[in-house]
Amino acid sequence: MRFLAIFLLFCSCSTPSVGLMGGAKETVQVGQYSFTVRHKGDSAEAYRTNMMRRPKAREVFAAGATAIERVTGCHVVRSTVSGDVAYLRADILC
Repeated sequence: MRFLAIFLLFCSCSTPSVGLMGGAKETVQVGQYSFTVRHKGDSAEAYRTNMMRRPKAREVFAAGATAIERVTGCHVVRSTVSGDVAYLRADILC
């Protein structure tokens, strides 16, 4: 049972939200951070994929927004950026 719970946890780490399923996916490096960015329509998500000990939230948010902009070629609406040091979600304007 414990194995199943751990397996399901790791399987869902970079699974896109329902609205972004079927959208484009790309991996990008921004400074010391590596992200997998998924986007579809006017929404995007960035998953930080590298291991770090206690990353600074402000730096991760800035790098994640930059990663989304690089991959999509669109502008991130800064007021819509939400998430944590592992996952960011934002609206984009193309």
